[in-house]
Amino acid sequence: MKIPENIEKNATKIVLFINRILELVFMLVIVMALLVAAYALWDSKTIYTNASPEKYEVYRPTANHSVSFQELQNINSDVFAWLTIYGTNIDYPLVVGEDNAKYLNRDPMGEYSLSGSIFLDYRFSKDLVAFNNLFYGHHMAEGMMFGDIDLYESKGFFDSHRYGTIYYNGEKKGIEIVALLHGDAADKSLFAPPAETESAKQDYLAAMQEHAVYIRDKDITLDDTLLVLSTCATGDRTDRHFLIAKISDRIEKNMYPKVTNTKEHTDRENSTANQEFHQVGFGVWIALCVVIALLVVNIFIRIRWGKNHESFCKK
Repeated sequence: MKIPENIEKNATKIVLFINRILELVFMLVIVMALLVAAYALWDSKTIYTNASPEKYEVYRPTANHSVSFQELQNINSDVFAWLTIYGTNIDYPLVVGEDNAKYLNRDPMGEYSLSGSIFLDYRFSKDLVAFNNLFYGHHMAEGMMFGDIDLYESKGFFDSHRYGTIYYNGEKKGIEIVALLHGDAADKSLFAPPAETESAKQDYLAAMQEHAVYIRDKDITLDDTLLVLSTCATGDRTDRHFLIAKISDRIEKNMYPKVTNTKEHTDRENSTANQEFHQVGFGVWIALCVVIALLVVNIFIRIRWGKNHESFCKK
């Protein structure tokens, strides 16, 4: 049975109309995806730019730039020290707030930032007189903030990258890395308050030995002043790493004046176990944007061609 010409023509129009609507919707979705990808690229770049130690380099307290550090303290009075670990990206001002929430999402300038700051637990004094001074920092890709603590999982890196400096109370002192611990966020023994008595110090040393991945326990005494640097670790959501350093009057020479891509850096960045901490590379985002843009152009051409084809058919 032959379909009447007017019905076939009307059906064709309906099909073309529905097809055009679907193409427009699809193009709108693609445009939205393009906008989201562009925003994600900008947002990711902003986060990691704000987290880079280079942003604060001008304020680093040195013999020639001590005034600059004072300027940073004038901007934010919660800034009290500066920590540098040789051969890593850990080279930041240190802050302390009235609680442990303030600097989770604020930078050392006191401004909102997802990368936060490296901050001292509010229960401790910024004079760093405690045995177990506890610091927090976000675990970020590209080794930002405390991301480079991962590198100390390598025994070779732990043995070769032992030193750094800390500036506080107007004086620079040396630090020596003495342990890497692996623990849990719910373990109060590692997040203990200031250990003031000999018994409390012994308990903390025992907890360090229990959770140690590597430890130079012979180098630690109850008279030492320790820096306990805490960050998230690969594994369960509550896993934590603790890099332990002790303050020393001796400042060792920096054998790594500029951070380079060591084998440990490369291995860490390529590790599939650490993918959850990695940002999507800028190259991937750019390629995605180009592909989406080509798809939009292709759909636009198809719609225009469809209109011309329909006009031609009407003739």
